[in-house]
Amino acid sequence: MAKVVSTAAVPPRNRVSFWTETVSDTFVELDCRAGNGRESIDGEIAVQSLASLDLARVRASAQSVHRTPVAIDASSDDYYLVGMQTEGSCLVTQDGRAAAIHNGGFALYDTTRPYSLLLTDHFEQLVIRLPRTALERHLPEAARLTALAVNADPGAARLLVNTVQFLANDIDALSPDVALSVSQGVEHLIVAGLGGLTRGVADADRFSRRKLVQTHILENLGDESLSIKSIARELHLSPSSVHRAFAADGETVMGWVWQQRLHRIRETLLTGKYGGTLTDLFLTWGFSDPAHFSRAFRQRYGHAPSELLRPTTEAPSTH
Repeated sequence: MAKVVSTAAVPPRNRVSFWTETVSDTFVELDCRAGNGRESIDGEIAVQSLASLDLARVRASAQSVHRTPVAIDASSDDYYLVGMQTEGSCLVTQDGRAAAIHNGGFALYDTTRPYSLLLTDHFEQLVIRLPRTALERHLPEAARLTALAVNADPGAARLLVNTVQFLANDIDALSPDVALSVSQGVEHLIVAGLGGLTRGVADADRFSRRKLVQTHILENLGDESLSIKSIARELHLSPSSVHRAFAADGETVMGWVWQQRLHRIRETLLTGKYGGTLTDLFLTWGFSDPAHFSRAFRQRYGHAPSELLRPTTEAPSTH
């Protein structure tokens, strides 16, 4: 049975905070603001579960919804949301893209990166929340398909919206076994709708993400705690997105990090002006294991780093 929460019994002055808390409990932590010059939000959310999916029907007045970096840093939520517009319109913004969603269309957004929704007055949305792994199992490139409109047509979008509308009304009639099969069918419809977008998304997305990751790495190259996880956290990307930014070029992220660190060390030694120890140098550039550093350096350049170290000048004799 659906859990229904409404602002109807809440005093108008408290409705924005009540609605924000309700929406955050339903999806992920969000910041909601009344729109169209209003001071309050009127709305209702009905939530049901379908195996691994959560389905919500949202009916409300005009508002903007924001997933902020602060909220992302404070949570471990790792979901995709699929918003299907059944009344009114929605403008979805994420990763510098914006998609206008109208009746019968849908769009994907990623809860691990900032996004915003601008919703018109008296709208209705059907929203599916699904774990990241559930979608990326079928569509590994899902992270680069956010904020792209899948418009209503005789294809997957219409089938998806019609199916989810039916489920929103009759989900309680499904047995657990049938519910699991239906949830898998819904996932496939989402994949079918989004899959048609992959041809239209330029490789520029991947290159820009790679550049973003590379810039962050170079700015933190001396930090020995630099890792896929820390990079993803700081850039509000998923770890898989960080991996994919390099994988298409046959590289690994940490392989590129080590390559840059070794390059900096070699350049320092080649100047002939470095008077410190190798230990100080490899620690400065993020290596913590001297044996690992020496092996990596020799493997890359064919000789030991000590061969480039400037000999220590002997102090002049006082006799």
